[in-house]
Amino acid sequence: MKLDSGMMLGNKVTVFSGTGYIGREIVNAMSKAGYEITVCARRPERYRDFALFANTKVAMLASYDDAEQLDAVLDGADIVVNLTADRLNGTEMVALDDLVHVNQKIKSAMEHTGVKRVLSLSQIGASSNQEENDYLCKLGEADALMHTTASADVTIFKASLLIGENDDTTQRYVNQLNRFGLLMVAQGETVVQPVWVRDFAAAFVASVKNSATFGQKLDVAGEERLTLKELGELVSDLMQKDAVVFPMCRMNAKIMSMMGAFAPVASVSKAQLLMLEQDMVSDEDFSTQFGFVPASLEWVVSNYAVPHNIRDRYNFFRKEAKRNADELV
Repeated sequence: MKLDSGMMLGNKVTVFSGTGYIGREIVNAMSKAGYEITVCARRPERYRDFALFANTKVAMLASYDDAEQLDAVLDGADIVVNLTADRLNGTEMVALDDLVHVNQKIKSAMEHTGVKRVLSLSQIGASSNQEENDYLCKLGEADALMHTTASADVTIFKASLLIGENDDTTQRYVNQLNRFGLLMVAQGETVVQPVWVRDFAAAFVASVKNSATFGQKLDVAGEERLTLKELGELVSDLMQKDAVVFPMCRMNAKIMSMMGAFAPVASVSKAQLLMLEQDMVSDEDFSTQFGFVPASLEWVVSNYAVPHNIRDRYNFFRKEAKRNADELV
């Protein structure tokens, strides 16, 4: 029997694959909202800093094939946050070839332990019908598994490009432009609607007890639509760099991504080539869905791309224009 909107939902949360870029923001937001959180990791000793989040602990989960360990980390949990789709989770990342299998194991364990609420990360475009795109196809298969979890209310969050300080796109553009005035952009023609990762985390938390999101697959997209090349140009403009921005061919991008930290071009990664092959756009309105207006793209990027002396000038002009005080940087 699924959770009735009038019933009380417990406060205990188990988070899978929560140690990455997205996971930290969601754990932080849930911690501030008063949830009691268990973050699962193969090597908990690497994530002692999670103790800085109130009511948060990191528990050992050596293998998703270990049914006893899965039951243990889910013991007493009413809510599960499933971030196994996150491709920016370092050594804790679930390999793409294992993604469907891992989600099947999580689903079985949740059904066995009686989890009532599931919130799961995905990406716009994910579908089991995406046979020409193995990544989106596997994401779609994992979504389908989560969506049919027995006795639980499930929400799938299909995100567009998530950005913010130390992300895998705009931060890379900043790093490259700080090297020299040439920005090569992988997947330059892909269209995205960027969302600040902290706004995404806030939407996640706001949805936990919102019955309107139960059983839904929600596109989560920002208000501004642009190509990755245009996003690179925006970063360059905000940094006041007289730079040349142009798309990188896929072959060169693949070579650079394989070189990793040794690549002469810092603006490309393996995750970009995997995740940003197809457009990530939606007609859904973020503020209507989640009840607050997301931060503007310019404001988000300005916080970590713009030098301090230039930020002061931006703040002056924003004040003169009577802009929202929250958008001062």
